[in-house]
Amino acid sequence: MKCLLPTFVLLLALLITTTYNDTVSGSQTASAESGSVAFNLHATGELPGMLSLTVRHEGGNITGGTWKLTVLPANADATSNPTGTLTGTLSAGTLTLDTNGIATAASAVQLTVQSGSGQFEAIASGTGTLTLSADPENSTKLGGPLALNF
Repeated sequence: MKCLLPTFVLLLALLITTTYNDTVSGSQTASAESGSVAFNLHATGELPGMLSLTVRHEGGNITGGTWKLTVLPANADATSNPTGTLTGTLSAGTLTLDTNGIATAASAVQLTVQSGSGQFEAIASGTGTLTLSADPENSTKLGGPLALNF
């Protein structure tokens, strides 16, 4: 029985993930006409930094895409260096566009964590969700919750 305990503890550690919650805000940076939309979003919370997304979509459904979160130290300023990055792909969700092709919302966006660097170098898998909605005072600005599990 003693021999199984270390193996069990190791397996349990591999199964435990931590959820990191952020709030993101920013804007669309590229047109939706080509079947993809790019966003640059500022993240605050447990993983502060900059989130870049390229979302592929068809008929309001997200069909794929990529994302990268550059994590900065808490209270970072213009001279701060990143502590690491997380990257991955998008697999599902919905995207709402206005009549001009500007994104006004993104719901239930599913993120897959594929790799990390810096302090996240050991991260090779995980999941996440993102929801964006337009700012009522400025429809070109979007914001909402981001949750990553790894």
